[in-house]
Amino acid sequence: GVLSFQMVQSGFQKVMATDTNPNAIFGLKEFMGTTKLSRKIDLDYADLFGKFDKEVELIVFNPPWLPTSKELDRLDEAIYYNNSLFKKFFKEAKKRLLPDGRVVLLFSNLGLITKCAETNPIEEEIEKGGRFELDLKLTKSTKKSSNKTKREQSWRAEEYVELWVLKHKEN
Repeated sequence: GVLSFQMVQSGFQKVMATDTNPNAIFGLKEFMGTTKLSRKIDLDYADLFGKFDKEVELIVFNPPWLPTSKELDRLDEAIYYNNSLFKKFFKEAKKRLLPDGRVVLLFSNLGLITKCAETNPIEEEIEKGGRFELDLKLTKSTKKSSNKTKREQSWRAEEYVELWVLKHKEN
């Protein structure tokens, strides 16, 4: 939803977007109404690529940042990912990315620093997947948690957000 809107504001002429949260789809559709935005953003309430199978020059993915070992409902999918999500994403992204295209992922080290994850799934794809290689990686520290929170969050000092840009792996 929000990423689609930002991409159009940044000059993209056509954005195809999916979300597993029906509220995100509904909210953006309501906001767009019958404006020019509604002709530039095509939405699908679906997992990963949904109805979209066209090859594109850019794929942007803002996946959940924490792994889980239990079955998820749709609302949990915004926060937690199961062990097959990234493998499925990278497999499908490979089919849909034009040869000179890029995959951009927003991620965090949250799973690693809270000991919820043993590995970073993007690093795992780069090292073992054989489909993509790193083109660019940017990191930014997160803000300190509020002094008003009652939860223990000492780990926040170590947290950062990552922007990964991947391209097809050269043979």
